[in-house]
Amino acid sequence: MKLRYLWSILLMLILHAQVSALDTDQDQPFEVEADSAIVDENLGSTIYRGDVSIIQGSLKILADEIEIITSGGDVVQIIARTDEDSNRLAHLEQQPDDKERVFADARSINYYIQEQRVNLTGEARLRQKGDELTGEVVYYDVGQGIVNLKSGSENERIKIKYNTAK
Repeated sequence: MKLRYLWSILLMLILHAQVSALDTDQDQPFEVEADSAIVDENLGSTIYRGDVSIIQGSLKILADEIEIITSGGDVVQIIARTDEDSNRLAHLEQQPDDKERVFADARSINYYIQEQRVNLTGEARLRQKGDELTGEVVYYDVGQGIVNLKSGSENERIKIKYNTAK
């Protein structure tokens, strides 16, 4: 009974924490599918493992592992990761209010809810409106609309593809 209560609280927190999503997203059901989950009340952390899928309205997150971190009753961070030997990347997509749908893929995606920032590391790719930005690391400040890209080494370069078609 206590575990069911904790799950309900966690899901309610996440429902109200989607500050950059469509206004209607917070009214949508929060659905999680995974092979397993570990809830650590002391750390305010829940880790889902095994082909994890989180969907709420326009928000969709897919990864081998997703960790949800809370502080003071609020969801502050979502971390989506792929296993080292995995062929796929972690994936996040969302429809912000008054903007085109955003797609993000990387080995690790750190979504800082309250700051409205997304940090992508490892084979990072960010797409919106046909534009595509790639690098080893991509920092995206959703609220400010600022993207910072970094290459992985001297031999690698960032890439930006602009969609010039109207």
